Amino acid sequence: MKRTETLPESESPLSAMHQKAHCQKGVTMLEVMISILILTIGILGLAPLIGIAVHNNSYANELTVANALAQKEIESLVAQPNYGSLPMTDTRDSVSGVFRVSRRVDDNSVLGSIPSGIYKLSVKIEWVDAKQKSRSLDYSIFKPKS
Repeated sequence: MKRTETLPESESPLSAMHQKAHCQKGVTMLEVMISILILTIGILGLAPLIGIAVHNNSYANELTVANALAQKEIESLVAQPNYGSLPMTDTRDSVSGVFRVSRRVDDNSVLGSIPSGIYKLSVKIEWVDAKQKSRSLDYSIFKPKS
């Protein structure tokens, strides 16, 4: 036969939890205020990141447009059958209202470092970003003379 002992009601684990629950009935106003203060400090610490994210997003957009514009200009230069007298230079201001495009074609008669029978096609895109900082992008490729 199995013998079981029962604890008096005042010593049972459930009774101890019940008594503890009666002693602590909620959160005090001071604890709530401290929690709100800690949360506010944490949120204020993240606030400058919003401005940085907006600026970086704007710069990334400008850079994407500048890259697409440079690629279009390089492809346009490659498609040209001849370039006339060298060096050929071409500059346009205010492309899309923001960008300045400079194109240049050289060969070994202009730049001795270019092998004969090859053109050097260069495109430079310049703009001023939202923080008034000058930015530029340079691309160069080589094209064989036909």
